[in-house]
Amino acid sequence: MKLLLSADLHLGRKSSRVGERSSHTAIACWDRMVTYAIEQNVNAVLLAGDVVEQRNKRFESYGPLNAGVLRLSAAGITTIAVSGNHDFDVLPQLVDSIDADMFFLLGRNGWESRVFTFGDQRLQIDGWSFPDKRVPINPLDSYSTEDNDVDLHLGMVHGDLDASNSKYAPITAESLSKTKVSGWLLGHIHKPELRNADQPWSLYPGSPQAFDPGEAGIHGVWLLDTAQNSEPQLVPFSSICYSSFEIDITPCDDESIAGYVAREVKEHGVEIAEQFSSSLGIVSLRPTIVGDCEQPLTVIQDLKNLTDYQINEGGVSIEVEKVSWNIRENLRVEDYFGQKNALAKAVRLLHELETGEYSSGTSELLANFRSRGAKLSNNYASIISVEDELNEESQSEQLKRQLVNLISTIREQANV
Repeated sequence: MKLLLSADLHLGRKSSRVGERSSHTAIACWDRMVTYAIEQNVNAVLLAGDVVEQRNKRFESYGPLNAGVLRLSAAGITTIAVSGNHDFDVLPQLVDSIDADMFFLLGRNGWESRVFTFGDQRLQIDGWSFPDKRVPINPLDSYSTEDNDVDLHLGMVHGDLDASNSKYAPITAESLSKTKVSGWLLGHIHKPELRNADQPWSLYPGSPQAFDPGEAGIHGVWLLDTAQNSEPQLVPFSSICYSSFEIDITPCDDESIAGYVAREVKEHGVEIAEQFSSSLGIVSLRPTIVGDCEQPLTVIQDLKNLTDYQINEGGVSIEVEKVSWNIRENLRVEDYFGQKNALAKAVRLLHELETGEYSSGTSELLANFRSRGAKLSNNYASIISVEDELNEESQSEQLKRQLVNLISTIREQANV
């Protein structure tokens, strides 16, 4: 039995940070998925919710969804779906309006079990669909199934795994593990992840098309071929791959940094491109430049146009979308002992923050800084969570970054 597994297509959305290039869309990805399913001669395509972005995308999504389902049906391929929080209302309407007898939406009124026959093989799917935009309870609490003589038994549900306070069907790994299915196809989380080596496995296939830099890494569809594997295998499929990575310039002298960074960017982009099929069109990179150098401000100036970087490798455009910095000067703190100027004070403070050996003055400074941070957290708690930004480690990192910039500015102005 061969199954193509996916979720979170969000038909109607497109990838961000790619300018006006219109080919990097969920609809284009769906068309590629249909072609791939036909080429692989799969028995069924399973879609675990959020197939459509939302109601205002229904007309944009109907034509491509209809065309894809009809192509699959003509090839003898069944399409099986459940709805998610984004398409809880629109997907049932689209399913009902598509004239295909091989397109099934499971779980409209709670858990539903259905057996599908492919030749001499039988597949049972237990499915649950979102009845509303928000569902603050675990759907597995009401899960029930039928015991049928089948070759493969899978569950499908769109939900938030191990997120007890979620309003989007907070399922738990424990509740999944207590079921008798071979595996669970999940939706809602866009990062691909296959959990549990033991049965039942649980799979977040992730969004097949990466939509923004927060969806970094390889995105695609999953192929379950029971003749070859007991677990699904990831097939890279997105037309864009976002990637964030670090480039350490410490081994370089300042004059060679620009060339070194360009080589590292190209190498990283090519390495990603080689992992994909022909679907890949763009590798969008966000390098963070880290390490020590002699003149950080000069290095930053030399690399200020790095976001203009773009090369074509084998039909794939490798581009730099954003650059971050975490570089500092090569400093010998002992050279500043005994000095009382602003530069020496900044260097000593940076040294104390890095070693954790605080003077009484530094301890007082940090206490005041954290006290102000706590007040800020209280004042803005109802607006936005700032807890991560205001923990002790984050505050220390903020101070170190500011000191590095301050030291670089003073040295450059003084021509030190």
